[in-house]
Order: sequence, then structure tokens, then C-alpha cells
Amino acid sequence: MSANPRIVYSKCPAFGELPVVGLHIVLDVSRTIDLDNASFQGISLPLECILTPPSFLISPEPSIRERMRDPKISSYTTTLIVGAPIIGPGLVVVLRSEKEGVKAGDYMYGQTPWEAYTVQPYIEGRVDFNPSDWAPDTFDMDSLALQVVPNPNGLYPLSKYISLLGTPGLTGYVGFEGLVEAKEGETIFVSSGASGVGSMVVQLAKLKGIKVIASAGSDAKVDYLRSLGVDVPFNYKKSSYESVLAQHGPIHAFWDNVGGEALDAALEALAPKSRAITCGVVSSDNVPPAERYRLKNTHLIMKKRLDVRGFIVPDFIPQFFGKFMEQVPALMAQGKLRSEETATNGIEKAPQALIDMLVGGGDAVGKPIVVVSVE
Repeated sequence: MSANPRIVYSKCPAFGELPVVGLHIVLDVSRTIDLDNASFQGISLPLECILTPPSFLISPEPSIRERMRDPKISSYTTTLIVGAPIIGPGLVVVLRSEKEGVKAGDYMYGQTPWEAYTVQPYIEGRVDFNPSDWAPDTFDMDSLALQVVPNPNGLYPLSKYISLLGTPGLTGYVGFEGLVEAKEGETIFVSSGASGVGSMVVQLAKLKGIKVIASAGSDAKVDYLRSLGVDVPFNYKKSSYESVLAQHGPIHAFWDNVGGEALDAALEALAPKSRAITCGVVSSDNVPPAERYRLKNTHLIMKKRLDVRGFIVPDFIPQFFGKFMEQVPALMAQGKLRSEETATNGIEKAPQALIDMLVGGGDAVGKPIVVVSVE
């Protein structure tokens, strides 16, 4: 029998509460798996299964926190299941498969349990999704099943499937292509520009000849933004959003990963009939409602006739996924798109990596990843 450690969603945090490692997210080392006899906890595996060895790379992402809520609270996605493993994006390599079109050695990317060995399609942790049980337009996150992805054969690191070629890159790409509508010579402001999503957006903007203003929370991240070609990178902890945008605006588009003060300042700096794209609200995700920043400039939405739009990736996958897979690897190969990843080694460190991602801060740039194992 082989040890099969996993990360369990053990308790639902209060609304606006930052999850606590050891209370809401715990490491469970009690599980085992019999790889030789194809049984899991003493139960024979299904014939058509994909058995993946240590999950290789897993991706701490904000959507995981959004799923850590009471199912009665409506949002854009289904919830996680208390007592089951955390489910999130990951890159796995197939150990054994009896599923047509999937063979040993294949790489696959998609939603997967946070555990060393996983049998696909996973059962524990999967929501029995019935649309009538959820608020309208709730997205079934479990529908983003593992899909075979190309072996890069050394052309790029496998970690790019967690950043540029994963959810962050796809989010930035489809949102930019589908919603931003900025033109050459215009100006865009990107909050949290050094994040996985933000760094994709700033690079796409520069490729189109757009002036980019981008914020970050440390001088090291500002240096990273500068290396990506950002025209006006700034540390919002040292220079206020208002002062930087007043000096370098007006702006014609705002890509928001943060909300709060960044959004308020952008509403003031946006030119009439321009647009704000809301991709994330990390400034308030883990803050109790009574303590959250209250917007002061919402009246400008009407007075400037602004378009303000929120979105999630599945809104645009049918329209842009093919184009994404065609263009982004090519742009990477040409050196026109790049990314940084910050790796944490060991599944036991995944809970803290998730919390660190939610809190932000520090000098780590780019996309956090957890390396469960190496080949």
C-alpha cells in the first residue's frame, strides 16, 4: 500500500473570514492506495479510470476560497464539500488508464483533488450538480474535467500549464479579448498587475500598443512589472492609486483584480464612455462585511456613462479557447509572453500556500504553484 496524503476542506469559514490552516484546511495522512492491485481504500477501482501518480503540480487560486462557503450563499460557482478533499486546478501525469484517448505518460490539466494519487473521474468532493438547486447561472466547477494537454518536450516548463497556459493565463486572455476593447494609443490600468492574471493582461495590452499603468504591493513586484514593459508600474503602498492615476491618466480601460480603493480611484480616472472589467475582489474576499471598503465614486458610473462588467472564464471559453491555444504557445515561443512562478515543494505545504496567495504581500512574483512531486 502507498501513502496517499491529501488536503481536506474540514470546516466552512465564516463569510469574509480568512481560512485557517489546521481548522478549515487540514492535511490528512490517513489514506492509502494499492497501486499494484488497483484498489483505493480497499475498494476496487472502476475499469475506465485514469490513475495519476503524485498530482505533480497544483494551483492555489482565489476561486477555491469562493467555493469555501455555505451552499446557501449564492455566487458564481458551486461550493466545495466539507470533509472532502480540496478540488482545484492541477497538472497531472497519467500512471495508468483504461480510458480511450488517455494513456500512461500523458499530461492532463483541469480540476483535480488535492491528493498525492487520484483516480479520475473523482467522486469524493464532486458536487451532484442540479441547476435547479443553485442560484441562476451558478457554474459547475467540477465540469472542468481533466483534459490531455500537449507534452512541451522541453519547449517550455510544465509550470506554464499552471500560469500562462492555465487558468490565470486563460482568464486574462479571454477577458482581454472579449471585453477590454482598448485601442492602440489608449491607456489601461491593471490592479495587481504582477499576479498571474494581471501579468497576462499587461503583456497583451503592450502587444497592442496600449499604455499600461499597473499596481503591485512591493518594490520587487514593481521591478517585475517594469521588466514586462509596463509604462507606469507603482507600489500602491507607497504611492496612492489616486495620485498615480491623476498624474498619468485619464484611463480608457480598467482591469480590476482587487476592488475597493483601486476601483474607486479608477472610476474617477476613467474617461467618459470607457469601461471597467471586474475580474477579482481580493481586497474584500477575506474581510468581514462590516469592515469592507465602501465605494465613494459609484455616481460616476452614470455621470461618465461607464460600462462596468464582471465576468468568469466559462463565459468566454466557447468563443476564445481555440484562439487561446493557438496564439499563446506561439507567443511564448517567440518570447512575447512570459511568466514567473513561485514554487512550494510538498503537498503538506499546500494549505499555507493557498492562504499566502489569498493574503498577498511579500516579494514573490507571478503565479504560486505547489509541486506535489517531480518525475
